[in-house]
Amino acid sequence: MPSARNGNEDTDAKHGVQAAETVLQVLTSFIDAEPMPTLKNLSERIGMHPAKAHRYLVSLCRMGYVEQDPETSRYRLGPLSLRLGLAAISTVDVIRVAKPMMHEFCEALGHTTILAIWNNGPTIVLKETAGRFVMLTAVEGAVLPLFRTAIGRTFGAWMPRKRTENLLARELAQYDPHPKPGFPTNFDEAELLFSEIRKRGLARITDDQSKSIHALSAPIFDGSSELVAALCVVGPAGEFDSSWSGTTAKGLQRAAGLVSKALGYSAKA
Repeated sequence: MPSARNGNEDTDAKHGVQAAETVLQVLTSFIDAEPMPTLKNLSERIGMHPAKAHRYLVSLCRMGYVEQDPETSRYRLGPLSLRLGLAAISTVDVIRVAKPMMHEFCEALGHTTILAIWNNGPTIVLKETAGRFVMLTAVEGAVLPLFRTAIGRTFGAWMPRKRTENLLARELAQYDPHPKPGFPTNFDEAELLFSEIRKRGLARITDDQSKSIHALSAPIFDGSSELVAALCVVGPAGEFDSSWSGTTAKGLQRAAGLVSKALGYSAKA
Protein backbone atom coordinates (compact mmCIF):
# COMPACT_ATOMS: atom_id res chain seq x y z
CA MET A 1 0.00 0.00 0.00
CA PRO A 2 1.54 3.37 -1.00
CA SER A 3 2.37 5.77 1.80
CA ALA A 4 0.68 9.15 2.07
CA ARG A 5 3.93 10.75 0.91
CA ASN A 6 4.04 8.61 -2.23
CA GLY A 7 0.40 9.36 -2.90
CA ASN A 8 1.08 13.09 -2.76
CA GLU A 9 4.02 12.69 -5.12
CA ASP A 10 1.79 10.82 -7.59
CA THR A 11 -0.75 13.61 -7.42
CA ASP A 12 1.93 16.22 -7.99
CA ALA A 13 3.27 14.26 -10.95
CA LYS A 14 -0.16 14.25 -12.55
CA HIS A 15 -1.25 17.77 -11.76
CA GLY A 16 2.02 19.72 -11.64
CA VAL A 17 3.00 22.52 -9.27
CA GLN A 18 0.86 25.63 -9.48
CA ALA A 19 3.58 27.92 -8.12
CA ALA A 20 6.02 26.76 -10.79
CA GLU A 21 3.43 27.38 -13.50
CA THR A 22 2.88 30.89 -12.15
CA VAL A 23 6.61 31.62 -12.16
CA LEU A 24 6.82 30.53 -15.81
CA GLN A 25 3.75 32.63 -16.60
CA VAL A 26 5.53 35.69 -15.21
CA LEU A 27 8.66 34.90 -17.22
CA THR A 28 6.70 34.49 -20.45
CA SER A 29 5.23 37.96 -19.96
CA PHE A 30 8.60 39.28 -21.20
CA ILE A 31 8.14 37.63 -24.61
CA ASP A 32 7.42 40.31 -27.24
CA ALA A 33 7.09 42.92 -24.48
CA GLU A 34 8.49 46.42 -24.86
CA PRO A 35 12.12 46.90 -23.83
CA MET A 36 12.36 47.31 -20.03
CA PRO A 37 8.64 46.81 -19.26
CA THR A 38 7.00 48.13 -16.11
CA LEU A 39 5.30 46.02 -13.46
CA LYS A 40 1.94 47.30 -14.72
CA ASN A 41 2.75 46.29 -18.29
CA LEU A 42 3.91 42.79 -17.32
CA SER A 43 0.95 42.11 -15.04
CA GLU A 44 -1.53 43.28 -17.70
CA ARG A 45 0.04 41.02 -20.31
CA ILE A 46 -0.70 37.91 -18.24
CA GLY A 47 -3.86 39.10 -16.46
CA MET A 48 -2.31 38.96 -13.00
CA HIS A 49 -2.74 41.39 -10.12
CA PRO A 50 0.36 43.64 -9.90
CA ALA A 51 0.94 42.79 -6.23
CA LYS A 52 1.03 39.07 -7.02
CA ALA A 53 3.25 39.56 -10.07
CA HIS A 54 5.60 41.70 -7.98
CA ARG A 55 6.14 38.93 -5.42
CA TYR A 56 7.22 36.52 -8.14
CA LEU A 57 9.41 39.14 -9.79
CA VAL A 58 11.21 39.71 -6.48
CA SER A 59 12.03 35.99 -6.31
CA LEU A 60 13.10 35.91 -9.97
CA CYS A 61 15.40 38.88 -9.34
CA ARG A 62 16.97 37.11 -6.35
CA MET A 63 17.66 34.05 -8.53
CA GLY A 64 19.12 36.07 -11.40
CA TYR A 65 16.39 35.36 -13.94
CA VAL A 66 15.13 38.96 -13.90
CA GLU A 67 16.79 42.29 -13.16
CA GLN A 68 15.21 45.55 -12.04
CA ASP A 69 16.62 48.93 -12.94
CA PRO A 70 17.12 50.78 -9.63
CA GLU A 71 16.41 54.18 -11.19
CA THR A 72 13.31 53.44 -13.29
CA SER A 73 12.04 50.31 -11.45
CA ARG A 74 11.54 48.71 -14.87
CA TYR A 75 12.42 45.08 -15.49
CA ARG A 76 14.49 43.07 -17.94
CA LEU A 77 15.47 39.43 -18.23
CA GLY A 78 18.57 38.57 -16.21
CA PRO A 79 21.73 36.58 -16.99
CA LEU A 80 20.27 33.20 -15.99
CA SER A 81 17.34 33.69 -18.36
CA LEU A 82 19.88 34.45 -21.06
CA ARG A 83 21.82 31.27 -20.28
CA LEU A 84 18.62 29.23 -20.31
CA GLY A 85 17.63 30.74 -23.63
CA LEU A 86 21.03 30.05 -25.13
CA ALA A 87 20.84 26.44 -23.93
CA ALA A 88 17.57 26.06 -25.84
CA ILE A 89 18.90 27.93 -28.86
CA SER A 90 21.94 25.64 -29.04
CA THR A 91 19.66 22.81 -30.15
CA VAL A 92 18.52 24.71 -33.24
CA ASP A 93 19.61 22.97 -36.45
CA VAL A 94 21.36 25.96 -38.01
CA ILE A 95 23.59 26.37 -34.96
CA ARG A 96 24.42 22.68 -34.83
CA VAL A 97 25.33 22.76 -38.55
CA ALA A 98 27.21 26.07 -38.54
CA LYS A 99 29.19 25.71 -35.31
CA PRO A 100 31.90 23.35 -36.66
CA MET A 101 32.28 25.56 -39.75
CA MET A 102 32.71 28.91 -37.99
CA HIS A 103 36.45 28.71 -37.36
CA GLU A 104 37.11 27.84 -41.00
CA PHE A 105 34.88 30.71 -42.16
CA CYS A 106 36.73 33.14 -39.90
CA GLU A 107 40.11 31.95 -41.17
CA ALA A 108 39.06 32.19 -44.81
CA LEU A 109 37.44 35.61 -44.47
CA GLY A 110 40.18 37.02 -42.25
CA HIS A 111 37.77 38.87 -40.00
CA THR A 112 35.52 38.25 -37.01
CA THR A 113 32.58 36.10 -38.10
CA ILE A 114 29.20 36.04 -36.40
CA LEU A 115 26.08 33.88 -36.67
CA ALA A 116 22.74 35.29 -35.55
CA ILE A 117 19.20 33.93 -35.40
CA TRP A 118 15.86 35.59 -34.71
CA ASN A 119 14.85 35.38 -31.05
CA ASN A 120 12.56 38.36 -30.42
CA GLY A 121 15.13 40.25 -32.47
CA PRO A 122 18.42 39.51 -34.25
CA THR A 123 20.37 37.55 -31.63
CA ILE A 124 24.06 36.59 -31.75
CA VAL A 125 24.53 32.88 -31.06
CA LEU A 126 28.03 32.12 -32.37
CA LYS A 127 31.16 34.24 -32.80
CA GLU A 128 34.69 33.53 -34.02
CA THR A 129 37.12 36.38 -33.37
CA ALA A 130 39.93 37.10 -35.82
CA GLY A 131 43.27 38.42 -34.58
CA ARG A 132 43.25 41.25 -32.08
CA PHE A 133 39.96 42.78 -33.24
CA VAL A 134 37.38 42.23 -30.52
CA MET A 135 33.90 43.75 -30.59
CA LEU A 136 32.87 44.17 -26.98
CA THR A 137 29.21 44.61 -27.97
CA ALA A 138 29.15 41.49 -30.16
CA VAL A 139 28.68 38.88 -27.47
CA GLU A 140 26.65 35.71 -27.65
CA GLY A 141 23.11 36.46 -26.55
CA ALA A 142 23.21 40.13 -27.57
CA VAL A 143 20.08 41.33 -29.36
CA LEU A 144 20.92 43.71 -32.19
CA PRO A 145 18.99 46.61 -33.75
CA LEU A 146 17.56 46.25 -37.25
CA PHE A 147 18.95 49.34 -38.96
CA ARG A 148 22.28 49.95 -37.22
CA THR A 149 23.70 46.49 -37.94
CA ALA A 150 24.24 44.45 -41.10
CA ILE A 151 22.73 41.45 -39.31
CA GLY A 152 19.62 43.43 -38.40
CA ARG A 153 19.24 44.65 -41.98
CA THR A 154 19.47 41.06 -43.21
CA PHE A 155 16.56 40.02 -41.00
CA GLY A 156 14.65 43.14 -41.98
CA ALA A 157 15.04 42.26 -45.67
CA TRP A 158 14.15 38.56 -45.59
CA MET A 159 12.16 37.93 -42.42
CA PRO A 160 8.33 38.02 -42.83
CA ARG A 161 7.15 41.51 -41.93
CA LYS A 162 4.67 40.32 -39.31
CA ARG A 163 7.62 39.10 -37.23
CA THR A 164 9.64 42.30 -37.49
CA GLU A 165 7.01 45.05 -37.62
CA ASN A 166 7.01 45.85 -33.88
CA LEU A 167 10.79 46.27 -33.77
CA LEU A 168 10.69 48.19 -37.05
CA ALA A 169 8.11 50.61 -35.68
CA ARG A 170 10.12 51.25 -32.49
CA GLU A 171 13.34 51.95 -34.37
CA LEU A 172 11.68 54.14 -37.01
CA ALA A 173 10.16 56.22 -34.22
CA GLN A 174 13.69 56.90 -32.96
CA TYR A 175 15.00 58.06 -36.34
CA ASP A 176 11.95 60.06 -37.46
CA PRO A 177 12.56 63.17 -35.31
CA HIS A 178 16.35 62.88 -35.69
CA PRO A 179 17.14 61.71 -39.26
CA LYS A 180 20.58 60.22 -39.88
CA PRO A 181 22.27 59.58 -43.24
CA GLY A 182 21.75 56.01 -44.40
CA PHE A 183 18.85 55.32 -42.02
CA PRO A 184 15.17 55.19 -43.04
CA THR A 185 12.63 57.31 -41.20
CA ASN A 186 9.41 55.60 -42.33
CA PHE A 187 8.14 52.23 -43.57
CA ASP A 188 8.35 53.19 -47.25
CA GLU A 189 12.02 54.13 -46.94
CA ALA A 190 12.66 50.94 -44.97
CA GLU A 191 11.07 48.83 -47.69
CA LEU A 192 13.23 50.50 -50.33
CA LEU A 193 16.32 49.70 -48.27
CA PHE A 194 15.28 46.08 -47.76
CA SER A 195 14.39 45.66 -51.43
CA GLU A 196 17.88 46.80 -52.43
CA ILE A 197 19.42 44.37 -49.93
CA ARG A 198 17.43 41.48 -51.39
CA LYS A 199 18.55 42.39 -54.91
CA ARG A 200 22.20 42.38 -53.88
CA GLY A 201 21.89 39.30 -51.67
CA LEU A 202 23.83 41.08 -48.92
CA ALA A 203 23.42 43.76 -46.28
CA ARG A 204 26.22 46.01 -45.15
CA ILE A 205 27.23 48.75 -42.74
CA THR A 206 29.83 51.24 -43.97
CA ASP A 207 30.90 54.87 -43.48
CA ASP A 208 27.38 56.34 -43.56
CA GLN A 209 26.34 54.20 -40.62
CA SER A 210 29.64 53.54 -38.81
CA LYS A 211 32.99 55.29 -39.18
CA SER A 212 35.07 52.75 -37.28
CA ILE A 213 33.51 49.33 -37.93
CA HIS A 214 32.29 47.93 -41.26
CA ALA A 215 30.29 44.76 -41.79
CA LEU A 216 28.69 42.54 -44.42
CA SER A 217 25.92 40.04 -43.72
CA ALA A 218 24.34 37.27 -45.80
CA PRO A 219 21.12 35.28 -45.28
CA ILE A 220 20.98 31.57 -44.47
CA PHE A 221 17.92 29.59 -45.59
CA ASP A 222 16.58 26.16 -44.65
CA GLY A 223 15.04 23.46 -46.81
CA SER A 224 11.74 25.36 -46.91
CA SER A 225 13.50 28.46 -48.26
CA GLU A 226 12.79 30.25 -44.98
CA LEU A 227 15.34 32.62 -43.45
CA VAL A 228 16.79 30.95 -40.36
CA ALA A 229 19.97 32.91 -39.67
CA ALA A 230 22.37 35.60 -40.81
CA LEU A 231 26.11 35.11 -41.25
CA CYS A 232 28.09 38.29 -40.74
CA VAL A 233 31.72 39.31 -41.14
CA VAL A 234 32.94 42.46 -39.39
CA GLY A 235 36.21 44.37 -39.13
CA PRO A 236 37.95 47.72 -38.69
CA ALA A 237 36.97 50.24 -41.35
CA GLY A 238 40.52 50.77 -42.63
CA GLU A 239 41.19 47.04 -43.06
CA PHE A 240 37.83 45.76 -44.26
CA ASP A 241 36.73 45.33 -47.89
CA SER A 242 33.06 46.28 -47.75
CA SER A 243 32.54 46.49 -51.52
CA TRP A 244 29.53 44.59 -52.84
CA SER A 245 31.59 42.44 -55.21
CA GLY A 246 34.89 42.21 -53.31
CA THR A 247 36.59 39.08 -52.07
CA THR A 248 35.06 39.44 -48.60
CA ALA A 249 31.52 39.68 -50.00
CA LYS A 250 32.04 36.71 -52.31
CA GLY A 251 33.62 34.61 -49.56
CA LEU A 252 30.78 35.44 -47.18
CA GLN A 253 28.14 34.44 -49.71
CA ARG A 254 29.93 31.15 -50.33
CA ALA A 255 30.08 30.47 -46.60
CA ALA A 256 26.38 31.27 -46.07
CA GLY A 257 25.58 29.12 -49.09
CA LEU A 258 27.40 26.13 -47.55
CA VAL A 259 25.33 26.37 -44.37
CA SER A 260 22.09 26.80 -46.35
CA LYS A 261 22.94 23.77 -48.49
CA ALA A 262 23.63 21.67 -45.39
CA LEU A 263 20.16 22.65 -44.13
CA GLY A 264 18.55 21.39 -47.35
CA TYR A 265 18.19 24.69 -49.16
CA SER A 266 18.37 24.64 -52.96
CA ALA A 267 18.67 28.01 -54.66
CA LYS A 268 16.24 28.55 -57.53
CA ALA A 269 17.80 29.01 -60.93
